Amino acid sequence: MDATTFLRDLHHEVANHAGIGHSLLGRMELDPKRRDDFKIFSSQHYPLVGTFTRYLELLLLTAPSSDAKIWLAKVLVDEYGERSDGQDHAAHYRIFMRACGWQDDQLATIRLHPAVTGFIAEHLRICTEEPFLVGLGAVGPGHEWAIPTMFENILRGLRQAGFAENEIEYFTLHTMQDIDHAAWLEEALAKYANSAEAQEQIRRGCLMSLAARERLWWGIADKINAGRMRARLPWATSSTSGSEQEELTLAEFKSGIHFRCDIPAITRA
Repeated sequence: MDATTFLRDLHHEVANHAGIGHSLLGRMELDPKRRDDFKIFSSQHYPLVGTFTRYLELLLLTAPSSDAKIWLAKVLVDEYGERSDGQDHAAHYRIFMRACGWQDDQLATIRLHPAVTGFIAEHLRICTEEPFLVGLGAVGPGHEWAIPTMFENILRGLRQAGFAENEIEYFTLHTMQDIDHAAWLEEALAKYANSAEAQEQIRRGCLMSLAARERLWWGIADKINAGRMRARLPWATSSTSGSEQEELTLAEFKSGIHFRCDIPAITRA
């Protein structure tokens, strides 16, 4: 099929994927989240915010043309803080985390659900081991097309939980920016999605990313539910997936990443 038809169909597939319409997001008003719930949510979501630029940087190394590099670089400039008063997105997210009750010196020691570290590991793998277009499918349709819809649901929950607008600016700003990012990356997709093989690679990357996203939401829901149980039953474990001691901290996870010896360790947190 032609690129326009392919992208239209892919938009529809993304919009209807369980990774986007997960019950954790869609039931924000039916199952209202408290500040304590969002404190857990923020601790598990934060590592994704700090590593997204790494995916783009890795793809930049394998981009097949200057045009492709420019599209990726435009997104990276925003992620580094060009349109958010010089604060990169991880720094902006920490404003929300402080509003949730976290202190900066606690962040590296938070234990992460395996679905969180698994999400990051899968995307690092995609961006280093898969063809460029698979990676582009993961960060374009898999991320930038999906985030505005997901964040709209999250924002409803945050406002219902009583967060002030200045505390959740990461989500409002990121929603607006990702509409632009999606358009920029779609220019690249339209240019390269001109064969059945290219379309298969883009779609495969997108669906791998969304599958990891669905697992992520289940993991975060697991942590929130376990947190609620612990509040009622102090002897309960922190996660139904197993003992908290079996989960990695962000610092432990970073130190254990060895996808390729020539890839430097993640430095943004």
